[in-house]
Amino acid sequence: MNKSREEILKDVLNLLEQLAQDWDYQATVNEGTRIFGDLGFESLDAVVLGTAIQEHYKQQMPFAGLLAEIGQREVRDLSVAELVDFIHSHLDRQGIS
Repeated sequence: MNKSREEILKDVLNLLEQLAQDWDYQATVNEGTRIFGDLGFESLDAVVLGTAIQEHYKQQMPFAGLLAEIGQREVRDLSVAELVDFIHSHLDRQGIS
C-alpha cells in the first residue's frame, strides 16, 4: 500500500507529539512548526527523530544529507512540512502498509 503525503504527515505529527510530551511542549504541532526553532530540537534530537522515522517505516533514509542541506541554509531550520516532503520523496512505497 502506498503512503500518501497526508498519511505521512499524520505519522510524523504523531511521532513529534510523542517526543514533545517528553519535553513538555505545550503548543500544537502542525505543518508550519519548525523542528529547531519551535520545538527546540538540538542536532542529537534530530538524529533521534530520524531514527524513529526509519524504524516506523522500516527503511533507511538519507537524513545525513538533509541535515547537511539545513546546515547550508541561511536560516538553519526545518518545518514539519519540509520533513514530510523529504520522507514522501524518499519512502519506498513497495511493501509499506
